[in-house]
Formats: sequence, structure tokens, C-alpha cells
Amino acid sequence: MTPRVTFYDVPPEGRWPLVVHMAEAALRKGKQLLVHCADPGEARALDAHLWTFRDEAFLPHEIANRAEELVDAEAQLVIVTAEARPIPATVLLQLTPASEAFARGFESVIDVVDHRDPALLAASRERYKVWRDSGVPLEFKKR
Repeated sequence: MTPRVTFYDVPPEGRWPLVVHMAEAALRKGKQLLVHCADPGEARALDAHLWTFRDEAFLPHEIANRAEELVDAEAQLVIVTAEARPIPATVLLQLTPASEAFARGFESVIDVVDHRDPALLAASRERYKVWRDSGVPLEFKKR
């Protein structure tokens, strides 16, 4: 499968608001979203943010690397820390990059450009080049 890949260039403090924005958009369209995090600590922090980002609202979600870990088998938003697909999501949001082979299994890949460290920023640029050189349709958005 050839996904549509969009790179979002956001400052470090804009990463989680971007997740909220993308999750709300995916859910409005009836799409399932998988958010790939670096580790359980980042996943738990994002989990807390999704419960508290607004006083009057939250985004229903789960943290699970396997379908057996899901409380709701029909979850629309799942946070993972491994290259796992506990739901048949069509959208992958990469807070931490997954392999190109894993990402190719999605209709849409959202790659968050990582400015937290020069090496992470260089890796974001390299991923852009790899996707571009493989002929994948790319978008680049700055927020």
C-alpha cells in the first residue's frame, strides 16, 4: 500500500495539541487512529493529556499493543509503543517514528517533525527524503 504521508512541523509544545486536532478530525470522519509513542512513559503522559486537555471534553482512547489488551474492541483511538496494530486503523500518527514497512500498511501517515534534539530533527528530515525518493505523495505543513 502506498500511504499519503504528511509531515507536520510543530514546536515541541505543539506535539500534543496536534494529536488532539488530528484525533478529533479522524474521529469526525469515522476513521480509526493509531498513535505511535516512544515508550510507556510518553504513552501514559499522552493518555493523561487526552483526558484533561479541555475541562468540558476528553477523547476516548486506550493504550494497547495487542488486541487482547483492549477494553473496548471497537476503540477508535489507540496509543501504542510498539509496531503493533491492535485495531484496524487507517491513520498512523507518529510521535516517534515506526519503520517504513510498518507505516506502509496505513492509508495515511502523519509524521511529527521532532525539534526536541538536533539528531531527532535530522532523523525527521531523513524520513522525508526516504519517502520522497520512494515516490510516495508527500505534504509538509507548518503549524
